[in-house]
Amino acid sequence: MYRSLKSKDMYAQISPTPRELSVCCGVSLLVKGEDVERIKEIAEEEGLAYLSISGLNNEFDNTRHKYG
Repeated sequence: MYRSLKSKDMYAQISPTPRELSVCCGVSLLVKGEDVERIKEIAEEEGLAYLSISGLNNEFDNTRHKYG
């Protein structure tokens, strides 16, 4: 899904799943809230699977949320 969104010039960032969403470690794709409906359409059109789309009610801190 990451490559598909990037090929369409959409914001997407691979990140560990936030603890607020899962107690298990995992990988998530950070996207903009306003892009969610289009992302669902792309996933359907291209047959891309995902477990869920969830939102967090917090600001993204680019200095804190940096994984390298």
